[in-house]
Amino acid sequence: MNEGLLVSVIVPAYNVERYIEICIDSILEQDYVNIEIIAVDDGSTDKTPQILDKMALSTKRVKVIHKNNEGVSAARNSGLEVANGAYIIFVDGDDYIATDCVSYMVGLIKTADAEFAFSKKCFTMKEEGQTRKCAVDIVTPEEATAILISPDVIVGCWNKIYKKSFLDDNSIRFRTDLYYGEGLNFITTVAQRASVVVVGNKKVYYYRRNNVQSATSVFDIQKIYNGEKSIDIIEKNLIIHSDRVNMMLVLHRSNFYIGAVVKIVEQKRKKDFPKEYRQWLKYVRCHWFTIVKRKDVSTYRKLLLLCGCVSPQWLAKLDMARRKKIVEKSVVG
Repeated sequence: MNEGLLVSVIVPAYNVERYIEICIDSILEQDYVNIEIIAVDDGSTDKTPQILDKMALSTKRVKVIHKNNEGVSAARNSGLEVANGAYIIFVDGDDYIATDCVSYMVGLIKTADAEFAFSKKCFTMKEEGQTRKCAVDIVTPEEATAILISPDVIVGCWNKIYKKSFLDDNSIRFRTDLYYGEGLNFITTVAQRASVVVVGNKKVYYYRRNNVQSATSVFDIQKIYNGEKSIDIIEKNLIIHSDRVNMMLVLHRSNFYIGAVVKIVEQKRKKDFPKEYRQWLKYVRCHWFTIVKRKDVSTYRKLLLLCGCVSPQWLAKLDMARRKKIVEKSVVG
C-alpha cells in the first residue's frame, strides 16, 4: 500500500540497544510507505542514542528526539507534539511489528471512519501461528472500554491506532505521574470518548516478553503502588458506568492485586509490606464470589484468583514456572 494518509509511528526508547535496530527496521519495512518514524530517546545510558542517530542518517523517514530521562509517558507525549500524521501508532522500542501492521491498522480505523481501532491479539511466542479466523467488529465505546480493561487484551497503548485530530481536540495525552499502567489509563480515556471503535483480532505486533529490563519484568514496590494509582485514576475518571465495565474493572484490580501479592511472596518481602499484602489479598477474597458468578469471566481466571486466595505461596510457585516458560518461548527478533 503506497498511498494513503501519513501515519506517525512513535517509538519511546530507553536502554534498548539490543532491540532498537530490529524495531526500527520492522517499521521501515512496512508495506504502507507513507509513514514517519519518531524515535524518542528517553535519556538512554547505553548505545541506543548512537544507534538511532545512525539509522536517521540513512533515511529521512526516521526522526530522533533526544531528551532527559522523564519516563515513557513523557517520551510518548514528546513524540505526539511533533507528529505530523493523520494517524498515530505506538511501538515500544524492544518490540517489533509485521510488515502489514500499519496497513492493517489503517484499514481497521477506516472501516467506520473511527477515532480509535485496535487488535485484541498479538504475537508473544516463538513460531506462533496467525489467528485462524480474522474478524473485524464495530463496537460502542462501552464495549471497547470493557474489552480493554478485561484480561482478553494485553495492557498497552501499542497494537492500536488513533486519529491524531481526535487526541488533540480532546487534549488526550499520557499522564506523566504514571509509569506503570499509564497505557491502560490512556487507552480507556480514548475509548470512552470515541464515538465509534473498530476491533480486529489479526496478529501484527510482536510483543517481546524476554526483556528482563522491561517495566513488567523487574520487581519494584513503587511500580506496584503506581499501578494501583493508575487503576484508582481510571475508576475515578470513568464516564461510562455499565455493569460490564464496572465488573471488568473489579476483575482487573483483582488480577493486579493477586499479581502484586504473588510478587511479594516470590521476592520473600512479606515482612516488608505486611499491610499491603493483607489489604490486597482481602480485596480479592471479598470480590471472588462476585466474580465467580459472572458468565463473562473465564473459568481459568476464576480458578487463578481462587488459587491466589487459598494459597498465594502455591500460586507464586506456579507463577515462577510460568514466567520461566514465557521467557523461554518469547518472540525473538
